[in-house]
Amino acid sequence: MSTKRKSSLVLGIGAVAVVAAGLFVYFGLLSNDSPDEFSLERGSTENSAAAPPAGELAGTWTIAGGEAGYRVREKLANLPAQSDAVGRTSAITGQVTIADESGSYTARNANFTVDVAQLKSDESRRDNRIRTTGLETDKYPQATLAVAGPLAIPKDAVDGKVVTVQAEGDMTMHGVTKKVSIPLQVQRNGDRIRIVGNYDFAWADFGMTAPSVANFVSVTGNPKLEFDVTMSKQA
Repeated sequence: MSTKRKSSLVLGIGAVAVVAAGLFVYFGLLSNDSPDEFSLERGSTENSAAAPPAGELAGTWTIAGGEAGYRVREKLANLPAQSDAVGRTSAITGQVTIADESGSYTARNANFTVDVAQLKSDESRRDNRIRTTGLETDKYPQATLAVAGPLAIPKDAVDGKVVTVQAEGDMTMHGVTKKVSIPLQVQRNGDRIRIVGNYDFAWADFGMTAPSVANFVSVTGNPKLEFDVTMSKQA
């Protein structure tokens, strides 16, 4: 083999190695320290011991704080190592109206809006990629969930216990609106209400393509929407 061909081969192998190493770091596969999924039962963002319910439940409640985001599995080339890529933002707003109907409570007109353009993971290059691929947050900077109701609130929830209710509504993401059914964990915590939701969906459901990098990184399986919000009652 000529010296010129050997040099070209060495340079080519070196370039591939650099790209592969960069992608390995890019997708964070050297670490499996992904944040845990949100869960009321694990007390993922607040103290697990809730304060006794306080104040009148009926009224309009608005989001006082919390996080929302995505979770998806990533895999490098043909290697067995995988990890969860997790991106989150606190840029979330919304409200819900709770009515007292002869001692039984129902929730109506719940809506949540997430500024997905502000999603952040542990890797800025991943964050930049979803601006133009997958979520395409440059084109579609908001995701919304609207639940008209009525949604019956179990007595256990009124009393401050963790309960799971099924919320059916319209989710809009990536410019596509779809009917969804999402299990919500709900708990009164003092004069606040905490709501946690996790929802698996297919990329195609919202007209998206997984943000994989051909021959190097595969985004595997379905993505998951997750949120953990605390609501306070309007005066």
